[in-house]
Amino acid sequence: MTVISYQTMNDHLNKVELPQTIEQVLDSKFDFTNGEMEFIIGANKFLREYAGYENYKVKKVYCIGTCLFNFTRVGLYFLLDSEIVTVSTSNLKEMNGAEPDWRINHFPFVVIEALDLEMVENIINKKYESGILYVKVRNHKGVSRTHVLHNINPEHIECFRDFYTNIMNNRRIRGA
Repeated sequence: MTVISYQTMNDHLNKVELPQTIEQVLDSKFDFTNGEMEFIIGANKFLREYAGYENYKVKKVYCIGTCLFNFTRVGLYFLLDSEIVTVSTSNLKEMNGAEPDWRINHFPFVVIEALDLEMVENIINKKYESGILYVKVRNHKGVSRTHVLHNINPEHIECFRDFYTNIMNNRRIRGA
């Protein structure tokens, strides 16, 4: 089972000076141990082997953190200027046993209909397990779907607020 410490992961990810390109972020050196190091190596490897990576490696990352998808997948999120990219794997499978089930999701602002970030306040010990991001997107069939990312880094609330403002401003300009 993929078990990582959100506190440990986000403490280290917060030390990455941003904005940087995705390629520069993936080249960052981390002092993780055990599951966290295995997780970050797997995520970086999968992202670099991704077919669309050439288009993404030069894009600037404004925030990076860990998240939990619907309690079945654990991953990283990369907040770009006009898109959220996530790299996740199943937290139900053994990392050492079967091949990890890595996936990439894209939430470009042109398909985002709504974005809401909820933070539970006054949580000290579980600080990095208190943010929930709701991303409502329109899929390729035009149907609205809501994706939920749990355990969003609470230090990124301003980043997501700026991202959402950018979405709304660009929609108004384009008349959408």
